[in-house]
Amino acid sequence: MDDVRSFIERLSAIQRVWEELDRLERVGQTDAVAAAAEVSALQILVLRNPPTLVRAADLLASWNYSAEARNLLLGGLAWEGAAAPLQLSYARRLREVRAFSEARAAYRTAMLRARPDAALLFEYAALEQEAGAPDAATAIARVAPEFRVWSDAALVAAGKTLRTAGRPDLALRAFLVVFRRGRREPSLLNDMLALRDVDEPFWAQPFVEDIAGSPTLAEAITTLAAHARLADAQDRVAMVSAARKREASPAYLDSASLHAMLRDTIAARRAFSLIRLGDGEGRFLLNRKPELYRPLTFEDAQATAAFMWSIWFGQDMAGETRLDEVGAALDTAISEADVLGLPLADRLATDGAHLGYLAVLEKHVASLSARPGRLIVDASCNLALDRLDSFLAGLLQGLDFLGVISPHPELAGRLQRHLGIGSTTAYDIPGEGRLCRAREASDRGQHFPAVFDRIMTELVVPRPGAVFLVAGGLLGKLYCARVRQLGGIALDIGAIADAWMGYNTRGRALDEAMTHVLPI
Repeated sequence: MDDVRSFIERLSAIQRVWEELDRLERVGQTDAVAAAAEVSALQILVLRNPPTLVRAADLLASWNYSAEARNLLLGGLAWEGAAAPLQLSYARRLREVRAFSEARAAYRTAMLRARPDAALLFEYAALEQEAGAPDAATAIARVAPEFRVWSDAALVAAGKTLRTAGRPDLALRAFLVVFRRGRREPSLLNDMLALRDVDEPFWAQPFVEDIAGSPTLAEAITTLAAHARLADAQDRVAMVSAARKREASPAYLDSASLHAMLRDTIAARRAFSLIRLGDGEGRFLLNRKPELYRPLTFEDAQATAAFMWSIWFGQDMAGETRLDEVGAALDTAISEADVLGLPLADRLATDGAHLGYLAVLEKHVASLSARPGRLIVDASCNLALDRLDSFLAGLLQGLDFLGVISPHPELAGRLQRHLGIGSTTAYDIPGEGRLCRAREASDRGQHFPAVFDRIMTELVVPRPGAVFLVAGGLLGKLYCARVRQLGGIALDIGAIADAWMGYNTRGRALDEAMTHVLPI
């Protein structure tokens, strides 16, 4: 294994030089002298890697350091040995006849004379497995995703080779790298689906979370395959066209207009609810009606809905007897909302990962009645409002009361101190597993029905028009409806509450919001 570690270290050194040359190319646009000095100090000749040498010389020449470029190339002309493509072709022929020792040496020579590539590392890992060195195969595959991807097709081919070599766990890792790059072809999903029962290795969890925040790899892959079939059955063009018409209508508000309307609503103290819907609600709705989940089987639809339910509540939905009640209450919340947040046409046009679920949502919302005068906003209006007005200070500053329903017991107090609010009431709910706190490990499975029933019974709106911020996932829509029924103003702020408390539970979507956290 020492020689494997040494080989990986040399490959990683080449990768770091490529990254450094990328950086210096940007620096050279403004300070060629400094960039050229840094290139000269990189000791590229030590790596004996022709592509980095050529790249460095090209950069020096572009900054008018022609002599330095020639000298750098001259130092590489003394190297002996065949070029990388010839070495690699020879290595593959050796492998065909199972001359593993010679093939191993040829592969390594070729890889050290080329720019490191993830697919080639996975291919080489398969050779090590075939040669009876599984630990070496694991070590190579472990670092492979850190390198550039030259060809998705080559990655898939390497994954299939690993599967044939008896390493389905490493094959799955190669497929997951391709998936993470945005590929969603049915053939790829089927390759992943065939490996869903692989024992989950130590490195799989970050990929699983990247896919869907799933509790298990098998559930994630099964859900992905079902969604691919669901998405293929949708008329994306018609759906996008309908959304664009909606956004061009007088009922649509941009974030600035929404902020002004909310300010007026709070001043007028009239009952009101703003709720937002997205792919999560779409997944839940798959368990409702056959016309929503075609072309999936009932079992596929149930599994997808159950998958979302487990993310929200940490429960097995199979034993839940009140799903019809929750679905009917969600329909009421949607119908009675004064402002409804829906995905914009631009998202429907580009979001392949959630298209099927968003289509289910669009169809279901269109089938429901709506309060006269209901307005439509972007489902991500919570992010836009926070960008426009941090912590909604322009809406909440100086209020005599604020209610908060969220998984953050300290949120109400922090807002009170920061915004000079008179009094607050906090209704604490269990959070999603994505918060990754110790309390989520202890109270998962308790939100529905126990905590939900208690809050729906105990919720008090102290005066007409009292403002409540709600961050509660699917059940948050029902809490908003209850606040409105009691005469209050309910604002569905969602995951922005996590960001205010310093938790990024939505990746890049919350990056900007994470730049300002509520002081303690």
